[in-house]
Amino acid sequence: MKTKKALKIIALVLALVLTAGLAFFVNALVGNPLSKHLAKAGAEKHQEQMHPDKDFYIDRITYNFKDGDYHVFVESPSSPDSSFSISTDLAGNIRWDSYEDRVVRRVNTSQRINTEYRQAVDNVFESKTFPYNVNFGYGDIEFVEAVNLEQPITADFAIVIEELELDGYYDIGELGRKAGHLVAYIYDEDVSVKRLCEILLAIKETMNNAGVEFKVIDCVLEPPKPEEGYEGGYTGEDRVEVEEFLYEDIYEKDLEKRVKKANEKMAEYHAEQDRIKQEEIEAYQQSVSDAV
Repeated sequence: MKTKKALKIIALVLALVLTAGLAFFVNALVGNPLSKHLAKAGAEKHQEQMHPDKDFYIDRITYNFKDGDYHVFVESPSSPDSSFSISTDLAGNIRWDSYEDRVVRRVNTSQRINTEYRQAVDNVFESKTFPYNVNFGYGDIEFVEAVNLEQPITADFAIVIEELELDGYYDIGELGRKAGHLVAYIYDEDVSVKRLCEILLAIKETMNNAGVEFKVIDCVLEPPKPEEGYEGGYTGEDRVEVEEFLYEDIYEKDLEKRVKKANEKMAEYHAEQDRIKQEEIEAYQQSVSDAV
């Protein structure tokens, strides 16, 4: 009898340990109802303190098992650009919120505009009537934060994000004309400067007809991939390309000269990058050799 009683106790203890372990595992992955409630309460209190005059509401709450925090997503029925998130710990204490970045600094507004522009560009490139084989293509409106205006990588035509109007209406065609940046990788049997000129003229005309203008375009013309034996990559001899080629420079007179010059500039750039990469490889190999 004592043996049976002991076995029952052991079995009960094991069951409790397994249950506790399972509960711990589940909590680690998806959180728990109590902490979720505390996260919601903490976020609501935070909103009342920080934005008492706003019509914000909690859209959803998720748990991130990687950092152990709850992320409370906030929306506004009257302001599409005013969505942001609040991060809390398991006790509902606020760790941070993204209101300043997403709303005040107009990141949401710039993303809304860019999404609309990119979709308009996609509609052209993905259309069955588009005459070329676009392997990869998209369009972006170039934006920049005010603090980065002087950075060398910043396009001189980029629109300052902070100057955007929250929830403001913007004409995508007009913004595209000021700061639209197209990228298109096109496969064609004829890889030549002349062919790229034809393609650039056609892209400009097609985009204009669709009401989607742009400021600059990166366009790469490459031969189609062979069905078998393709190892990836092309050399400068079997691709023609231009980078940040101005919309205003795409017209028939002397276009081949402008494209040829732009292509030569890109060839020089790639040659320089290859040289730098080779030097880095040789330096690494030498360091390994010296260590041995």
